[in-house]
Amino acid sequence: MYKIGCIGYAGRHGEFFSKVFNKDKLFPGYSFSYMFGEDEVLSLEQKKQRFYGIEHHCDSVDELIEKSDAVMILTIPGESHPGYALKVIEAGKPVFVDKPFSTTFEDACTIVHAARKNNVPLFGGSTLRHLKKLDEIRELIKTEDFPFISISYRADPESPLGLYHYYASHISEICMSLCGADYKDVTVTRNGKNICASVKYKNQTAVLMTTLNTRLVNIHLLGENSYSFDLNQDQCYVDGAGKFIQMIETGIPPVPYEEYCSCVKLIQDITRKMNSQSW
Repeated sequence: MYKIGCIGYAGRHGEFFSKVFNKDKLFPGYSFSYMFGEDEVLSLEQKKQRFYGIEHHCDSVDELIEKSDAVMILTIPGESHPGYALKVIEAGKPVFVDKPFSTTFEDACTIVHAARKNNVPLFGGSTLRHLKKLDEIRELIKTEDFPFISISYRADPESPLGLYHYYASHISEICMSLCGADYKDVTVTRNGKNICASVKYKNQTAVLMTTLNTRLVNIHLLGENSYSFDLNQDQCYVDGAGKFIQMIETGIPPVPYEEYCSCVKLIQDITRKMNSQSW
């Protein structure tokens, strides 16, 4: 049995992945086995209630890394990801770094550089970018010219928990996935808590919109023909876990590392421009 360890108790992602691996058993031969977290204090009973079928709750991150065959870093603050990721990479274990991949471009590049230097496969970010519907949209973009692509989802720019990065990273990564990492410039407008960022590429513009008044990811392609997609998010953890397993088995990361770095830089650019203006 290939045993996966999880760093991070806060949030819901550990619960979802424990269900995918241990309850639903969607990936035979793999188990969500070990957990460690400094981000939320829970009793053993609370841990058993929230996380399904965990073999052992570790007393330290070093114990978890040693026991695990691969590690998923699922802490909410992106600031915590580089320290954990570098420890896992130095141990030579495949690693999943949850969204936001990090909160600074420099930290993202540090994680990527360490993975390349140590030849350790690295995966992570938004699981929404791996929804199967996006494969169809990417194929459509290859066959038709779309000068404008809009992507919308929810995020709160005034969240006291810093969750704008946490949720806006979804559409930033989808933007990288559909349009590429080499964007040229960003302009930002704001209406209350609604943010619109125009991301300029050489021959295309991606319009990224965040609002509190939506529950679905929407993608709109505008060209000679127009298409609109509401993405069913129910399978995102299954699709994301599947890509992680694929990487473990092949050793080939499913996402170009440059896209992680550019995604973080894009959120930084949006946030910087958003905060530098008076609304």
